[in-house]
Amino acid sequence: MKAALDSHFLAIEGVTSGDQFGGVSYLLNGQPFAILMEGVVALRLAPEIMLRGLTLAGVSPFRPPSLDNPIRGWVQFVLLLPEDVPELEGWFQAAMDNVK
Repeated sequence: MKAALDSHFLAIEGVTSGDQFGGVSYLLNGQPFAILMEGVVALRLAPEIMLRGLTLAGVSPFRPPSLDNPIRGWVQFVLLLPEDVPELEGWFQAAMDNVK
């Protein structure tokens, strides 16, 4: 999954990757917008977009294993197959727009 997201995100100008919460973080101009954990990708979304996402199956508040409570402003999408990456494109764009 990391290879699929690296290929998708790192081709975008200004996007870099790092480590966060034991997963791989993706940053746009130094601001984190996505974190890949095992089986999920967490996205930092604007409140109204986050609420819309939470109505979908497989989407929940993002709570890294190292924390007791969810991180405000972040939701996680189940992401099991590299072929599913294009289906989340709109959500990825919303996360990047949120940190611009």
